[in-house]
Amino acid sequence: MPPLSLPTASVTPQKRPLRIAIIAHSLYPIAEPYAGGLEMITHLLCDKLVAAGHEVLLYAHADSQTEATLVPLLSRQEFETMVYPNEHESVAMGREEMYQYLTYQHALRDIIERDGRGEIDVVHNHSLHHIPMMMGQVFGKRFFTTFHTPIFPQLRLALLTLQLGTDTQFTSISTCQQKLFAEFVPSKVVYNGIDVDSFDAQLTPIDDEVYLWYGRICPEKGTHLAMQYCLAAGKRLIIAGPKSNAQYFEQFVAPLLLQDKQQGSDLLDYVGHKTKAEINRYLSQATAMLFTSTWDEPYGLILAESLACGTPVIGFDVGACAEIVTPETGIVVAKEDKAAFIKAFDNIKTISRAACRARAKLFCADTAMVDGYLDLYYQTLTPEQQSLSTAQKPSAATPKHLPSMPAPQATPSLDTLPQHAEG
Repeated sequence: MPPLSLPTASVTPQKRPLRIAIIAHSLYPIAEPYAGGLEMITHLLCDKLVAAGHEVLLYAHADSQTEATLVPLLSRQEFETMVYPNEHESVAMGREEMYQYLTYQHALRDIIERDGRGEIDVVHNHSLHHIPMMMGQVFGKRFFTTFHTPIFPQLRLALLTLQLGTDTQFTSISTCQQKLFAEFVPSKVVYNGIDVDSFDAQLTPIDDEVYLWYGRICPEKGTHLAMQYCLAAGKRLIIAGPKSNAQYFEQFVAPLLLQDKQQGSDLLDYVGHKTKAEINRYLSQATAMLFTSTWDEPYGLILAESLACGTPVIGFDVGACAEIVTPETGIVVAKEDKAAFIKAFDNIKTISRAACRARAKLFCADTAMVDGYLDLYYQTLTPEQQSLSTAQKPSAATPKHLPSMPAPQATPSLDTLPQHAEG
């Protein structure tokens, strides 16, 4: 009788760490206090990928703070040494437009050179600019662009070309966003995520009724609407966030603050631009968070952060709001429906704060976002390329902040060159 043979266990090869280049936008540092949700998401994604053992190059503003290796984007000072004072006029561009254009050309040149040396596996673009989307063609399916915003002119410029055909890949941060861009290119939904465990939740009812509005103070966020509704209903409101549009603040927000003060009602309190930890404290002590955006928010990170604190939401039914906030976690009303919004003040206290926290853990966790992107990254590699056994030896430790890339030198114009003597 032949000897028994035991079945061989199936072993799935361990996936190797990836080398990922992430392109941020150039306007603001990827650091707290965040200028907006895009900065927060870029920061979180980089740090979580590094924590998972991946090598990440972050192309971003020089003042960014990250666990990734920071490669500073072209500074404005470097830009000024590259071009003449009126150079933008010679190419029919605004000076800021020209700065953005050269910044991303500069960054993509560096990424392409690194890729040529075999130092990069995938590139993930969060820049909101057409240059990375167009130059990214050289990477084929290894180049990803995430859509965070409406179709701004810079994005549309690239999409008009890419809709004719491209091997690069795209992701959207909500189903609402996916439908918006479907006219041009297909995209896969990877919802934004937050570090839910970093938010302290208040799961018992709040005794002191007070509401919170926070975010960038600008027309599309509708700050003044939340203030008007609270004044009409006699509800206390804390307002937090940067004055992203000074004219809007002076014309719509400041008069309401003054009116409240003159009437002695003391219902409105603008506390300025706050860090994540400070917002956490305000949120956890709020009866509800008020979401009054008047445009189709592609995601709405403040919704996820509110739920993570166990704080219900009263919000407009715009963008992805209803994808995130369920009837168990908030009250969603038609955009700018003042009567419905004010009525929601009477019913919001019945929402379970524990249900809000549970929704955040289930739907809004950063682990789902990071895993979603990693799945897409790995799909660009063959099984052999993914395997740890075939990976190259780990590179030497990389400094967390690389010096700025050398800026190209300005090219003299013809009329500055020495003239030949012969005539």
